[in-house]
Amino acid sequence: MMKQLLFRHLLVLLLSAAAPAAFAANEGTAVGVNPDAVAQINSTDRILAVGTDVSVGEKIITGPSGQVQIIFDDDTRLVVGPRSALLIETYLMASSNTAQQLTINALGGSFRFITGNSPKPAYSILTPTAAIAVRGTEFDIIAEPTSTRVMLYEGALQICNAGGACEELTHRCEVATAARDQVNLFLRHDPLRLPLSYEFRYARFQAPLLPPFKVSGAALCAEPPLEESSGEGSGGMTTRPTTPTTTTTPPPPTTRPTPPPTTRPTPGTPVAGGKN
Repeated sequence: MMKQLLFRHLLVLLLSAAAPAAFAANEGTAVGVNPDAVAQINSTDRILAVGTDVSVGEKIITGPSGQVQIIFDDDTRLVVGPRSALLIETYLMASSNTAQQLTINALGGSFRFITGNSPKPAYSILTPTAAIAVRGTEFDIIAEPTSTRVMLYEGALQICNAGGACEELTHRCEVATAARDQVNLFLRHDPLRLPLSYEFRYARFQAPLLPPFKVSGAALCAEPPLEESSGEGSGGMTTRPTTPTTTTTPPPPTTRPTPPPTTRPTPGTPVAGGKN
């Protein structure tokens, strides 16, 4: 998987050299900016503000109070959280509103990614320890030098480490971790998943985000799973009860009622209701 991604990136670079007109001058726009955010290229920083364009080759860097919400030309939406850095490696347009290739390098920090109008194979995301192939629409990422964590909200994705080990996330609220030596998948009902979900800041705090960057029901992924049934599809909640449902029934009686005594009539004694 990693070799395939590297080959695709090299191919895109060759295509960009042969057809530079395929790249737009400004690929995305910062529509929401908290102060303490810059775009860096060739060691030169420029302060980002609402309405600022961002382009291929620029590194978006935020400080402790910084945050950047970016909408690309194909309607892909990206949030760069506080204390984070991200490089826009490739953005090759196939048409005015569709990308042929969008490659993001999440260098470190917290991110939200919501796909736009482009085909899913056009998207690829790199981190220090993983490569993410997008099959769906909404997910969060935490990138660190030795580990990558993703939580899925909608659609599906595949995460692979440098050794080629991969896991598929296909249900809402699933979490995967990727280190250099292993990849782990935590299903919705897994008790180990819940502590990991607390680390995704935008699952718990969406107030700082503009409406196009919010995910409906994201907070439920940072709560224990409910025992409810809404399907096992990409758009539904994965419902696997953590404990079996039990029904309380009254215990059976411990003693049996004593039957009435059986008496036989004495010969010659008239029977009640009979004839003499």
